[in-house]
Amino acid sequence: MAKAVCAIPLSHVRRVEIFVNKGKKTLAEVKAATGADYVINGGLFEGTKAVCHLKVGGTIHASDPYTYWGYAWDTGPDMALVGIPASGKLNYICCVCLLRGGKAEHLIYGSDLGGRRQRTAMGLKNGDLCLYCSTNGATPEELQAELLANGWDSAIMLDGGGSSQCDLGGQVITASRKVHNLICVYLTDKREETPMDGITQRMMTKNPCYTSGRTITPKGIMVHSTAAPGVSANALAQSWDTPTAQAAVHAIVDDAVTLQTLPWTARGGHAGSQAGTANGTHIAFEICEPQECRLLPEEWEPLKRGDTGWAVERLQRELTARGYDPKGIDGSFGPGCDSALRACQKDLGLEVDGSCGPATLAALADREGSFLAYDPAETRSYFEAAWTRAVALTAHLCETYGLDPMTDVLDHSEGYALGIASNHADVGHWFPRHDKSMDDFRAAVRDALKWEDMTELDAAVDKLAEAGLIDSPDYWKGGIYSADNVKALLIKWAASL
Repeated sequence: MAKAVCAIPLSHVRRVEIFVNKGKKTLAEVKAATGADYVINGGLFEGTKAVCHLKVGGTIHASDPYTYWGYAWDTGPDMALVGIPASGKLNYICCVCLLRGGKAEHLIYGSDLGGRRQRTAMGLKNGDLCLYCSTNGATPEELQAELLANGWDSAIMLDGGGSSQCDLGGQVITASRKVHNLICVYLTDKREETPMDGITQRMMTKNPCYTSGRTITPKGIMVHSTAAPGVSANALAQSWDTPTAQAAVHAIVDDAVTLQTLPWTARGGHAGSQAGTANGTHIAFEICEPQECRLLPEEWEPLKRGDTGWAVERLQRELTARGYDPKGIDGSFGPGCDSALRACQKDLGLEVDGSCGPATLAALADREGSFLAYDPAETRSYFEAAWTRAVALTAHLCETYGLDPMTDVLDHSEGYALGIASNHADVGHWFPRHDKSMDDFRAAVRDALKWEDMTELDAAVDKLAEAGLIDSPDYWKGGIYSADNVKALLIKWAASL
């Protein structure tokens, strides 16, 4: 196939992720590792380094003294063509801008990108995310003309170095070259009926817990949540896949993928280094949290002048809603935001320090519809998808290692109460926001295994009923008996011998 093009309604896009290919995976390996619906090779790079500007999940991978037009976003549906670098966004990428506002942009590029060669591009068109990959030779000018003729509103050329490759929902173009980064797109309607069929092995082969070769005999499962809002499973696994990493779990779950990151019997590093004896007994996994968990009091980090990002933008929106002018909603905590916050603090009777700390957060979140209050409805689809994957993973592990979900599954905070883990709140700070508890989680795992919630007494009563010794099982399962009934049972028992 010489060319592959697709247009995906942004309303169908759950997340767009830039995968930094440190492991030098092929495109097929990246698609398998991420579970993405669409993958296309991404931005410009030299050797093993990105060039221009590149930000992934809040981490800057490349910077440049100049500003370029490119795409910035937090999750994907909010993607827009803006000047890069862009403050207040988790992700951005820029290469050669082809179209802006439905018009051809003046092209600026180096001689290394000229000539007629393979090209990839991404853009927006009437509310669609568009992806383009071609092995037909084209100059940047010819690519620009083609996309303009096809009605794209905006577009940037991604890789132009002759390594075009993609998997666009079955339209596949492959190449042997392993590129620096790839664009991964996840769709909202992707919900596997059997999530465990989607477990992907993405072993952290550089992590000390992998390289040490130490093993355990699993006696339980410990559930964690990351307390790193907005970080995806793939990004977390990538950050821990280093020789100096201080932590490791056996799996990481988000709304789109379930990753196995260590062998199930490897000794992990998840319960703390002091009281963490659960490292030697429990399989552990992390549930990734959506960006909105940044608003939970347990995870809030004070905002002050000079800060940038998503949380600053929410603060600016809340100040504006309350009638204070932060001089723009751009995710940059400048003098206007500082003055507006101080005025608001004074009116609310708070300490006027220009810092949005815990007390100020609590006061600002105490408004119906506040931009600084965690709203479960805003993250319901994410939570339900991640919950479903976590339940399925736990059921799989219980079945594999003969564990009882009602007694052998706990979270980090329960481990701390038992003295086998460090003092962390997860997942008790997040689950209740969605009217869920660890008891609900254990029950869901039990139901997934189709186990009956049968106590030892219930099993004994059923056995006696089958033997004809009792004729009112529900009465005996109640546990409170009259003396006459006990005498009658003893007589029947004796007669049966």
